[in-house]
Amino acid sequence: MTSKQGSASTKTYTVSGKTLDDINKDMKKKGPPDPNESKRYSGSCLGELVLDIKGSDFDFATTDGSSPVEVTATLKGGTLTCNTTTTMPKLGSDKDLSDDAKKEWKRFVAKVQVHEDGHADSYLKLAKVISDEMNAMSGKGTGKDERSAQAAAAKDLTDQIKKTYSGSGSLSERIKDDVKAYDAKTKHGATQGAVLDASIP
Repeated sequence: MTSKQGSASTKTYTVSGKTLDDINKDMKKKGPPDPNESKRYSGSCLGELVLDIKGSDFDFATTDGSSPVEVTATLKGGTLTCNTTTTMPKLGSDKDLSDDAKKEWKRFVAKVQVHEDGHADSYLKLAKVISDEMNAMSGKGTGKDERSAQAAAAKDLTDQIKKTYSGSGSLSERIKDDVKAYDAKTKHGATQGAVLDASIP
């Protein structure tokens, strides 16, 4: 089982205003909602983990001299793909902004990008952690012959994976927890400078 980066797309939403304060207010109205809170923020990076395990991804070991035949199944393949969608603010026009305000807007957008890229990096690290967890799991099965024991062992391992990664431990919940932890650490990007200084005229 390996983890890998999948698709990484970026979309924008348009904000406008004659001052940074106006633009900031527009962002608060139009910005993407946080997956854990009802609050809107200037940007977001949503992650999705897609698990793919085929029949050929199992490795089997038969217990010597077992009767009925006993087999242990582990994963030798499979992928956990991390897809991300980043949403960023885009200024409709900066013609009414002062040079200082234009400079601040550029600085702010660059810092929002740093924050959202950090989410994407964190999701990929999470995918690696989860794939390592799955690689450490094993299933057992017995049967009248090796083939039926292998099928039972593969089913046992598959059931364990389904049970472990369901409910509060589901892949989507693990992503949400990752978002929460990263945002708590960075104060939603504030510690990275992703706050617009709307006081600049």
